[in-house]
Amino acid sequence: MTTEPGALPEALQPVSVPSWLDQVREVLAEPAAVHDGWGHAVAVVPFAAVHHWHAGAVADLIAEAVARHGADAAPHDALRAVHARAAAGEPIAEDVWSAVLEPALREVYRMAYPRLRVHARASSAAASFARSRGWSADEADRYGETYARMNTEVSDRVHAEANAIANAAAYAGAFAAGDAQEYARAWPFAVVRAWIAAYAGPDGTAGPAAEEARVRLRDGLADAVRRATP
Repeated sequence: MTTEPGALPEALQPVSVPSWLDQVREVLAEPAAVHDGWGHAVAVVPFAAVHHWHAGAVADLIAEAVARHGADAAPHDALRAVHARAAAGEPIAEDVWSAVLEPALREVYRMAYPRLRVHARASSAAASFARSRGWSADEADRYGETYARMNTEVSDRVHAEANAIANAAAYAGAFAAGDAQEYARAWPFAVVRAWIAAYAGPDGTAGPAAEEARVRLRDGLADAVRRATP
């Protein structure tokens, strides 16, 4: 393979980042025909649509997930309030966004974590290892359960904290600047998947509950685009 003089090799070329709207549509839009509100080119969708969506359909969906999981609603209520202020046109500083985003995202990622599947895989693998070392079936099962519990608790916490810290920083900068490109570079499709998994519970991003979440988020986004677009 050759490159033009002065050009970067292909592996070092800048990654093309889809618009935030295209990313979200990829996750949510199953049918070929979508709502009229989605027909706008991203260039003409005001960034306020993001805040309307978060303060409305997204916050409603997560509130239900929080109630189902018995989680703390306060971080999500605080984030909804800040998005509502931003949707109304109030400038919000980056440190304010960071302060409300991190705890709310931490709860989302905890609710979305597939702990039942992780626990089952870890328990099976650990029990199989113990049996291969001559342990009795009862001893191996107890070892597998103990290992799985410890492994899942740690993985759950690390997964939630790492994702919350990284994404809060990225989203805070984009929201404070009202910058659609910065928001796209934060890869919002990933947090949309987390919202769906948090709402759907053990089914993750599959099953009727996940599809219900997609429909609600899809309808809410269409409404947010209409509300924000003159």
